[in-house]
Amino acid sequence: MNEPGPFDRMLDPNDRDRTARLVLVGMGVIGIILLALVLLPIDLFGGGDSDGGAAPAVGRATSKAPKAPEGFEALSALLKVDAKENCPCDITVPLLQPTSDGRNLALYTNRNGKWERLAAATLTEDGTAAKGQVAERPANLAVLRRIASAGLVSGWLPSGAQPDPEALDVLATINPVDFRPAADGTLTGTATSLPDAQGSVMPTVRASTQAEVDAVNSILASPSLREAHINALVQLAILPANAGVDIDYRGINPARKADFTAFVNGLADRLHQSNRSLSITLPAPAKTGVSWDTGAYDWSELGARADVLKLVGAPDPSVYYKQMEETLGFLKDKVDLKKVALIVTRLSTEKGSDGLRQLSLYEGLSLASTIEVRTSSQITPNTQVVIVGKNIFQDDGASGLRWDDSAFAVSFSYPGRGGQRTVWLENGLSVAFRVDLARRFGLGGVAIDDVSLSPQLPSIWGTLRAYVESGSVTLVQPNGVLLRPLWQVQAGQSEPGAKGNVVWRAPSQPGDYEVSLIVSDGVIRAAQKMILRVQAAAATPAPTATPTRVP
Repeated sequence: MNEPGPFDRMLDPNDRDRTARLVLVGMGVIGIILLALVLLPIDLFGGGDSDGGAAPAVGRATSKAPKAPEGFEALSALLKVDAKENCPCDITVPLLQPTSDGRNLALYTNRNGKWERLAAATLTEDGTAAKGQVAERPANLAVLRRIASAGLVSGWLPSGAQPDPEALDVLATINPVDFRPAADGTLTGTATSLPDAQGSVMPTVRASTQAEVDAVNSILASPSLREAHINALVQLAILPANAGVDIDYRGINPARKADFTAFVNGLADRLHQSNRSLSITLPAPAKTGVSWDTGAYDWSELGARADVLKLVGAPDPSVYYKQMEETLGFLKDKVDLKKVALIVTRLSTEKGSDGLRQLSLYEGLSLASTIEVRTSSQITPNTQVVIVGKNIFQDDGASGLRWDDSAFAVSFSYPGRGGQRTVWLENGLSVAFRVDLARRFGLGGVAIDDVSLSPQLPSIWGTLRAYVESGSVTLVQPNGVLLRPLWQVQAGQSEPGAKGNVVWRAPSQPGDYEVSLIVSDGVIRAAQKMILRVQAAAATPAPTATPTRVP
């Protein structure tokens, strides 16, 4: 006779096994709880009032949640948002399972079967929910994590600088520029303290001065120093927080080409044995006639050993695309372009007879908004004053702010030091065209020259996020109306001209008055003001009688 099983005992009315019945009752209770979690409203706002003081919003898990897009995983259910409070507002979404990994999280909504990103998200302290701020109330939302990128983005962080939090949301690798090569093969520098939520860390060792480049040349020329330098780099790379090492040795003597190749081969072998990666920055090959000069850098050999090759772009925006398309056309037969990352700058550029110089977007807009008064006489009540934008006034030979169809950037030219000078403003619009160049040639990604938090540099993270998530970017030119200068006066009347000038009629009362010039790069606006003093008119002397001699 077979022994009765546990379910037989539970179903036998004559069996007095109370323990078994309790187990069955417990399972039923658990089922009811799980059903309630699915059907009952979920509080997205932690039970508190929203900023506008309305009742807390709630959401319900949808019955048919669409699949997360490729390269993402869903950390929460897709929740239907029932409340109608005003936004922007903070939203907290419960996760399916607690987690301690806060990387690459964002709030998404699904519209007509298509996922759209709303905002970055961060974990709550206990890891059971994620929170973020949305600009508009969505119909539904979920927390997704990016687990793969369509395009990879790395970024250099100046030593000791604070990274832009928005940059950390898109970076696969961050490269703190903390170390320098020493002549004896060792390294100098101190590691920057980084926030926890980030991609992999690969510290950069950079030779930026001539003395440091000379040190690298000496190291390469000596087998013993070369081995000592490899040891120092490996010790840095295998520190627990690091995923490898990034070296930036531009300007090496071409005579050291074979030595540099041998150095990279030895370093790559050692790093790969320790499951660490190697990225190298390389200057673009130079074209002379129909031949190419790669200097000290053998792209084929280096590409076979290093994991990432960072390509330095052409510095002159006026020929950037022509030169870079030719360069990438040459390199495609030398190296796997999936290993190549195009270096993208956040700095603007000025060109004159004395060469090129880099400047911040803030500096570029400051140049464009410089004010000059062209009326030399004293300003008195109701007088007319001619004021111009010194570097955009077209009657002086300036071009005004315009879109450059060759450089794919907003620019302006003006007569200045050494003759005519041109400024190209780098922002999210121009960066999109550079990123698209990397996409068109099938590069593995882009490397940003500076990912620090700086109000003087443009925010390009929205453009890069689209590239990371979809592999493409939207290419747009700014509305021409945005590039027209605007004048504001504190008092009096103004008659703006069409060429970057304004005629201001001073107010009737003496005093100090502000006149502002507002310019734009098509994304943001910047203003510069000047205070003009209106002085009381000099009193006209009363007429007096002049005695006349009568003959």
